[in-house]
Amino acid sequence: MRCIFIYNPKSGKGRIAKKADLIKRTLEKKYEVVDFYQTSSQKDTVRAAREACGKYDALIFSGGDGTFNDITCGVASESVRPVLGYIPSGTVNDIARNLRIPRNVKRALNIILDGDTVYHDVGRINDRYFMYVVGAGTFTGSSYRTKHDVKKIFGKLAYAFEGLKEALNPKLVHVKIKMPDREVDFESPLVLVINSVSVAGIPFFKQGHLNDGSFDIVVVKKGIYRGLFNVIRLFLLGLVGLRRKRIIDHFRCSSFSIETEGEPRWTVDGEAGPIGNIYIENIHNHLEIFIPRRRNMETKSKYFR
Repeated sequence: MRCIFIYNPKSGKGRIAKKADLIKRTLEKKYEVVDFYQTSSQKDTVRAAREACGKYDALIFSGGDGTFNDITCGVASESVRPVLGYIPSGTVNDIARNLRIPRNVKRALNIILDGDTVYHDVGRINDRYFMYVVGAGTFTGSSYRTKHDVKKIFGKLAYAFEGLKEALNPKLVHVKIKMPDREVDFESPLVLVINSVSVAGIPFFKQGHLNDGSFDIVVVKKGIYRGLFNVIRLFLLGLVGLRRKRIIDHFRCSSFSIETEGEPRWTVDGEAGPIGNIYIENIHNHLEIFIPRRRNMETKSKYFR
């Protein structure tokens, strides 16, 4: 079998590049061919992932949620896709939390050697793909506006610094969500489309599933200070608690459109996404990914059906 390891040499403060020999030796225990590719940009990562399809049995990669999105954008459009192996090395690593993959390189490699695989839903937003979240409104721009050098020094605190700027001027977005069975209008401080348990490093929706063919649409209601406090309460108390208190509206759907007034910027898996109107659809069980398994061979994560 053949595999390729795609990584940014600067990822994880250079930690992954220093572990290159260990990674190669470990992967050679399972794969006859192990090729390495160092990426130079986001576009380069997408291109390398796309070109790996049909050539390799497994695509192993390292990075954060943005890198996972790049890999997804590279492989999702192809008819033949390798199984994905993930070594988390980002700042937040929401997707790694969903998949229960540890940041420790050796333990992540062991999952690739001896773990199970699961099929994961993928989202399409207009003409690109995403793994776990699309959002617009207050705080959503913090993830892509935070500079890499600042994240390298302060870690998760770097996002908090950027978030404080948005807290001084909370945004409201006017959206019309068109689903097959209904249409709803809202003016909201935060709109999220999620296929995740964790967002921004906070596990606020433990009842979520990652391969049930649907997305959760979360619309935070206006309130004190243009709804800022409701947004904060969402991340402190979780989706279920706020739904009971009627501070959010929650829908589930596999395909829908969102029309906007003005041109709000959507955030896609933590990266800058499209502006204005969007169409989203769920591509069910589209990617095969290595995940941990228990001794009884059942998947460790309860978030898969």
